[in-house]
Amino acid sequence: MFNPTEIIFAVTTACNLHCPHCFVNREPNNLSADEAIQFLESVHNSTNSSIEKVGFSGGEPFLSTGFLTDVIKAAIDMDFMFDRIMTNGDWWKSDDDLRTTLKKIYDAGYDGKIGLSYDNFHGQSEDRIVTFIQTVWDIFGTDSLEIQSVKNSNSTLTANSASTLPSITEKLKSLAERLKLTYEENIAESGLGIASLSDDGHFLPAYIQTESYQANDSRAWQDKSWFKDEHCAEMGQIIFVHATGDIAPCCGFANENPALFIGKITDSFGKVMENAGQNRMMKICYEEGLSKQIKILEKEGKLPQGKTSDICTFCDLVCRRAVKSEE
Repeated sequence: MFNPTEIIFAVTTACNLHCPHCFVNREPNNLSADEAIQFLESVHNSTNSSIEKVGFSGGEPFLSTGFLTDVIKAAIDMDFMFDRIMTNGDWWKSDDDLRTTLKKIYDAGYDGKIGLSYDNFHGQSEDRIVTFIQTVWDIFGTDSLEIQSVKNSNSTLTANSASTLPSITEKLKSLAERLKLTYEENIAESGLGIASLSDDGHFLPAYIQTESYQANDSRAWQDKSWFKDEHCAEMGQIIFVHATGDIAPCCGFANENPALFIGKITDSFGKVMENAGQNRMMKICYEEGLSKQIKILEKEGKLPQGKTSDICTFCDLVCRRAVKSEE
């Protein structure tokens, strides 16, 4: 069942990078801090809310510092905790700009994690990422950061000469060396897993994930088995507010589909949850289970050749298709 525990605000669609694996709609949109605070107040005043945390995404959220500081202060006044601010770490124009901006976020009261996206898709300069990490540590503390990386995909990175690029583990090892940290990893044969960059005073985890593909991409259907979890249980228990003001559940890329929209930022929390209870895709994702749609789409001749182990890819497919209710 849909019982969200966190709100993520996609602050803006603006971004200084153009990553080939990104699905964010790049039409210029920015959330209103006043509307975000009003929505938080609606959540705070609701007797049926289980939401405890607030997080920030984008685009690049540090390009809207005013939004961040205003909403952070309001969230603290309402006793919300913080999850993370996701960033590419490469948005700053000078060392002074970096330090000044981060200090504003710290002074506003933010005490959550800074989530750094770092891999070949983002293509940041190692020098700048080292500076970013060291500055974050200096201001927020040495356990305030975590890295999220996407494993290399040669097909997506062909234009960038993927064959000559280092693997993500090579990039992380190099980063550890630059930061004078010990590198350890628990990586499966698939290349996915967790690495850590640490010493007695620093701990920087790095979570390595596989690239996701939209349902209309043939690369999405090359897996040997179907996804295991049929309900959006973990990352699905989120209210995700897009920069357009549209609200969707979960933080997977399929939430860009209007079929998953359950309201606007100007709606009350109660109205959003009421809409969620009436939304057909919500019923499929949180009650019936997405795996039941495999046979339905196959019977209708709407199932692509092959299988996908990515539940977000399959959700994207179901959102795009006219799905008949199973009697």
